[in-house]
Amino acid sequence: MSISEVKVAGVRSYQLFDAQLDPHVTLILGPNGSGKTTLLEALYVALRGSSFRGRDRDMIAHDGKTADIKVTAETGAVRKIHLVVNAEDKITKSFTVEDKTSARLLAKHRLPVVLFEPDELRMLSSSPQRRRQFFDDILARLYPSYATALSRFQRALLQRNELLKQHETMSKSAWENNLFAWDVKFAELATTLVHARAKFSDLSNKHLSRLYSGMANAEHMVQVHYEPVKKESSYQQVLMGRLQRSRALDILRGFTSEGPHRDDFTVLLDGHPASETASRGEMRTIMLAYKLLEVELQKEITGQQPLILMDDVFSELDITREKSLMHSLQEYQTVITATDLRDDLKIDARIISL
Repeated sequence: MSISEVKVAGVRSYQLFDAQLDPHVTLILGPNGSGKTTLLEALYVALRGSSFRGRDRDMIAHDGKTADIKVTAETGAVRKIHLVVNAEDKITKSFTVEDKTSARLLAKHRLPVVLFEPDELRMLSSSPQRRRQFFDDILARLYPSYATALSRFQRALLQRNELLKQHETMSKSAWENNLFAWDVKFAELATTLVHARAKFSDLSNKHLSRLYSGMANAEHMVQVHYEPVKKESSYQQVLMGRLQRSRALDILRGFTSEGPHRDDFTVLLDGHPASETASRGEMRTIMLAYKLLEVELQKEITGQQPLILMDDVFSELDITREKSLMHSLQEYQTVITATDLRDDLKIDARIISL
């Protein structure tokens, strides 16, 4: 689905604004705080059904009561999103697609989008939780079954943690029976996640070096390591043993200390941990290599060209990497925000100045 126009009213800082998009590359240029990211957000909501920036309430302009997004495709098809603050100060959201309105964007109407946002750069240098979230988010976007398994796992984790806190309020036999049942469910779901993560890590390692080297215009090796358990072992059996051994400590802490919610990923650049040795520009290039991989996989899985949204993508990239990135994206519809851009990168792109 190629987008020809996006229109917003009452969305964050915009009272009313519309923009025509190029079928290939559109550059949104303007100073910080001018609303560039809001236009990416509007496109993302229209195609995916939710914002990547937080609460629905924050999309409505300060002191406003409604917000509207309208996206028109090159075919003439129109999508409308309406948000309103009701009498109970809660947000009601509706989507109108093909002249039919629903409270959420139906799965059949969700279209592939690949988003780069600067906050993701923390994946390499920040906490294991951020790395887990980064990989889980990619897997959930690519494979709906993974999103379902992840949601079920998170519920099982919550239930197990609640049961740990009830150790003193239940009979010993009842508590142990309940905990064993949840351990089994928890380990089953954990195994699904771990296997999917390991498979995706292997897939990443087949392509990341190519994608990174293409942008850097030099040969490099990028690898991700994810080994929650030795491959010759049964992860589910190993995890059940770990849960048993950590039970006393988990009771004291009130939370589950073993499982995929505690795992970490290590990203290596030319054999060294990127978090320790990579420059800011190299870290950004690693993240962009992952985005290009997601673009390729979205196209392969869905059979559709994904819309690419890139927020402040060129900061800390040299001219070689900027040009290589633009070349990699030329066959896709791409919307890029920046405070400014080299003149030679503005050729063959529609420019929206804010």
